[in-house]
Amino acid sequence: MVRTLALGLPVAVLACGDDGSPAASDTSTAGTTASPSSSTANPSSSTAAGSTDDPSSSGTAPDPGTTTAADGTSTGPVGECVQARLLWFEDFENGDYDRWTSNTYGADWGGPCDYNELSMDQAVSGSWSNRSEITCVTPESHRGYGGVQLDGDDVVEAYTNTGTGVEAPYGVINTYWSWLEVPYPFENGRWFSPFTVNNACDWSDTVLTLGLEDPSNRITPAHVLDTGGTVTFADGAPSFPLGQWVRTTIYVNYYEGRLHVWQDGAELVDATFSRSDDDMCQWHWGMYASGDNDDIVLYEDDNSLWKLEEPWVDFTVEPWLGHTVAACE
Repeated sequence: MVRTLALGLPVAVLACGDDGSPAASDTSTAGTTASPSSSTANPSSSTAAGSTDDPSSSGTAPDPGTTTAADGTSTGPVGECVQARLLWFEDFENGDYDRWTSNTYGADWGGPCDYNELSMDQAVSGSWSNRSEITCVTPESHRGYGGVQLDGDDVVEAYTNTGTGVEAPYGVINTYWSWLEVPYPFENGRWFSPFTVNNACDWSDTVLTLGLEDPSNRITPAHVLDTGGTVTFADGAPSFPLGQWVRTTIYVNYYEGRLHVWQDGAELVDATFSRSDDDMCQWHWGMYASGDNDDIVLYEDDNSLWKLEEPWVDFTVEPWLGHTVAACE
């Protein structure tokens, strides 16, 4: 039976809970440019300012029902649906952070220059999104982000920073929407990172991150080239537009050592990497940035994690599960 998840429709979500991430060293540096320091702790890289072509000031996202494949015609892999299990979903329509591990969006990790709140300013679906803001320079990296720790296929209620994450031989698909406002470019060591994943629950291994860190303004994988991996951008890879909703879909597979990213349906970048084990335990999204940032606003909405239970075979097609690609039951 085919099951589709309507954008913004509340779904059965595994219980979440409290605080917990790599408190220690900052991390980051995307595939090419230098950024923050340690590579075992949190997000990383960045490029910046980017184009604001046709920003959607109304706060509404592109029609979620439209085809999103890079060529505008493909609809998904072979077959009517793909075998996948929804691990976690957040649309902020509950008006709280109960779906996050430790029921927090990490405001206590930040400082006087970082601010997070649920917002009704604009949303992809429903009425709510999450808003984060950086307002001044700090000596340490800004950390305004929410996180999920997995124990197998389940989200833990409170951070333990121990155990084993999800085992996903066919990979995990993460899709999230973000709206970024920043008046300056990310360059010369200034970076912003909205995504982090780590195989080690205790943060003892090197993270994988995505970020903006140079004037190309393209989302770039970090901690890949400096750990022996490869980063290959698609021909015509898009920059990250400002002042409008942007959909990012990520395929990550620690068994194969592969990361593939699509932006609004278009192929963006492919990376290969190697880590010490195969599971995925810690996930972070939000406002992680170098301390020299002093004026960023980020909105986030409709974030989902799916565990694939069969191979994804066509990487020219964005696996936007529950939308342009149906998930089988």
